[in-house]
Amino acid sequence: MDPVGSADRPAAVVLGAGGFVGRNVCAALRAAGRPVAAVARRPGGLPEGCRPVALDINRGDPATLAAELASLRPDLVVNAAGALWNVTDDELVAGNVTLVERLVQAVVALPGPVRLVHIGTAYEYGVHADEKLTETLPARPVGRYAQTKLAGTQLVTRAAAEGRVTATVLRIPVALGPSAPAESLLGGLARQLAAHPAEVRLPPLDGVRRELIDVRDVADAVLCAAHAARLPPVVNIGSGRLDPLTDTVDALIRIAGTGATAPTIVRGPAPAVRRDAGAGDRPLDISLARRELGWAPARTVTDALHALWGSTRVPHTSQHHT
Repeated sequence: MDPVGSADRPAAVVLGAGGFVGRNVCAALRAAGRPVAAVARRPGGLPEGCRPVALDINRGDPATLAAELASLRPDLVVNAAGALWNVTDDELVAGNVTLVERLVQAVVALPGPVRLVHIGTAYEYGVHADEKLTETLPARPVGRYAQTKLAGTQLVTRAAAEGRVTATVLRIPVALGPSAPAESLLGGLARQLAAHPAEVRLPPLDGVRRELIDVRDVADAVLCAAHAARLPPVVNIGSGRLDPLTDTVDALIRIAGTGATAPTIVRGPAPAVRRDAGAGDRPLDISLARRELGWAPARTVTDALHALWGSTRVPHTSQHHT
């Protein structure tokens, strides 16, 4: 295998490069001039200039995985992979826990300094009464998705605390923007609008507020974490505020401008199983990200919705995994 990186320009390896977050992280790294090895189950849809790499982190022993990673000569490994949509409990464990465990073992065995950035979720905090969620709060996830994500986070932070790896976990809220998956609320709505329907179907949203972040701001946070002098174990990456989802839906409909008459919104039943499991009604405190990473959100929800709509008109394959 020809190395992606060289002695002068080590590579960034991105796992889950074919997914929503991973694809945008790859694009940001390439825009910054970094060689990128994009690890994805499917080679299509990757940003221009990325080298697709077939690497199954769940197979083979850690020494073999470390050797395969070492051949790419990375100084940065970004884990944007994981089980998210339409998966079983076993798949949640495999994608969010087992994969992370094996990845940490492989990174620890790499020669030379390598920095690991792992994408977590704000749902790991669970339900709290605090006005804002800070990184020092105890994590009390209440759904299987969040529970398995927390288990992955703990694998990374434990290895970092033991000095076995230089790593950080970026906890993000609801991300939106270019290539948002069809399974997500706004990604699904964009695809309905692109089909020019007379009506669109949505779950009940009255009174629901959520923190939203442009996925390109998440990618910028990865870049900041790659160069930060000091890496906190966990860093919140968000907007720091809650937005009414009904307003966000209305804004996307206006941006889509599918016709002179706005489509009728049909409210379907609430999902039988919610990924947030009742969490997500408190914004993240992002002061640590500002202080330690020099990062702050640069884009608005409107920016993200415009980018989402622009990408929706270009057909692409949605992913079950991020």
